[in-house]
Amino acid sequence: MSMHSSDSDQPLIIVTDIACDLPAQILEQYHIRTMPLKVLFGDEVYLSGVDMTPAQFYARLAQGDVHPTTSQPTVADFRTLYQELGAAGVPILSIHLSEGLSGTVNVARMAAQELPDLPITVWDSGTLTSAMGMQVLTAARAAQAGYAVEDILPLLEQTHRAADLLFIVDDLMYLHRGGRIGTVSYHVGQVLHIKPIITVCKTGDLAGTYVPAGRVRSMSKAIPAFIEHVAKAVGEDNKLRAISLYGDDPALAQQLNAQLAKRFDCVYLDMVPTAPALGVHVGPSALGIGFAVGDWPV
Repeated sequence: MSMHSSDSDQPLIIVTDIACDLPAQILEQYHIRTMPLKVLFGDEVYLSGVDMTPAQFYARLAQGDVHPTTSQPTVADFRTLYQELGAAGVPILSIHLSEGLSGTVNVARMAAQELPDLPITVWDSGTLTSAMGMQVLTAARAAQAGYAVEDILPLLEQTHRAADLLFIVDDLMYLHRGGRIGTVSYHVGQVLHIKPIITVCKTGDLAGTYVPAGRVRSMSKAIPAFIEHVAKAVGEDNKLRAISLYGDDPALAQQLNAQLAKRFDCVYLDMVPTAPALGVHVGPSALGIGFAVGDWPV
């Protein structure tokens, strides 16, 4: 098989979904294809990342007249994308957000099963946003270096073990309305002005779902809490890859990245506004980080 497909210099195609937060130039550079998720404001339907930018989303959210919801892509959506991409005869590696948080990965699996003649591998990242981005970027770098799908999957497992996600939201209402946290946590948090730091569990029965990783009393106090969490994971003088996340204001993410750059040997450091499909669940004022310990494996 030729190492070169017609439109890129990699022997396989990487697909992900809009819950993967990576900078736009990375998606372009590595020809990563993104399956959008739908964001619904009542009867208004938008494709997250296609016809609604983060700025437009937060402006619409601020109107406050209707609480948005999300809906995952359909089997037909995935089938159409896979058929289009599969026409080149190149293997497809489709990496998606945790099954514990969305049915997207199962929809992708069903679509792949309906296309038995196409070489499609569907992978549950076990996480989301920029922690999933670390897996997608690892896969894209490996693909560009000529790795086959079966050689990339162990790298994704390794990246998941080396990576973590932390986020904090200013207003728990969005997580509560989205059914992501219980009523008790919500009311306790609102009364005591406690802001939980949330992560995605990586092992055991709760793997792939949101769990608390600490708590602080203000958004700005999340920065030292995040840094300490990263420091514990990284150890002394180790390399770090990180992407910070924000809602409608990058100020805290900029402060976080400045601290990370001072304290760690950052081989990759960036920041992105989180996708509207995630903004539905976290609201406008959010701060997060997806990071992985160590250098790129490829």
